[in-house]
Amino acid sequence: MMRTELLFPTPLWIFEDLPIDRQKIVDFCYDVEKDDPDGAKKSNAGGWQSLDFRPDQMVQSPLAELHQHILSNGYSAGDDYGFTQYSLQLSNCWMNINRRGNYNQLHTHSGSMFAGVYYANVPNCCMGELRFLRDLKDQCLKEYWGCDENFDRHEKQHNFTEWYVQPQNNLMVIFPAWLMHSVDMSASDDDRISLSFNLHIFSDYYRDNAVYPKRKSNNSKLSLQIK
Repeated sequence: MMRTELLFPTPLWIFEDLPIDRQKIVDFCYDVEKDDPDGAKKSNAGGWQSLDFRPDQMVQSPLAELHQHILSNGYSAGDDYGFTQYSLQLSNCWMNINRRGNYNQLHTHSGSMFAGVYYANVPNCCMGELRFLRDLKDQCLKEYWGCDENFDRHEKQHNFTEWYVQPQNNLMVIFPAWLMHSVDMSASDDDRISLSFNLHIFSDYYRDNAVYPKRKSNNSKLSLQIK
């Protein structure tokens, strides 16, 4: 008898059919783009990204409902991942509007534990999927042996080099922030609107026992001379 065990799997959490008034969010995204058409330049190749919204800004805007769902789903992901006695905090959230020919380059969300995306407006087709890429080092170590003619990369999930998530309206995806990901080019004439975010996790034990360092000014007056 043979049993296959998959070592060190990476979780991906998907929350479908969220009870969010997405039209209110869509309208707000267009209002923000109108007020700041330049936006931010991050991973986007074309398209538009907003500047960051902080939690205190979100709760006073049409993003307040989304903020609550991000935290609720974030705690569900954290619990499932195995965290206990912890606090979770949303650090930032930003809007993305991709139009025909726009895409997002391969990147990670450094400095966070979890990253995620919420889909507010998804065209009927050809909008550009969310693509996750296996670490290139692992990919190369495995692929040195064979080619498509003698190595199955397409049927066995543990051999996949890419994983795709199909966007849907009112869908939220949360994933470990170090996963490499990108967004494929849109071939739709309709706008693809999403909101991305980062989540941090803090240990209650470290907080209660003052293990976390206190914020200090970078303008130290300490002498740098060696005594």
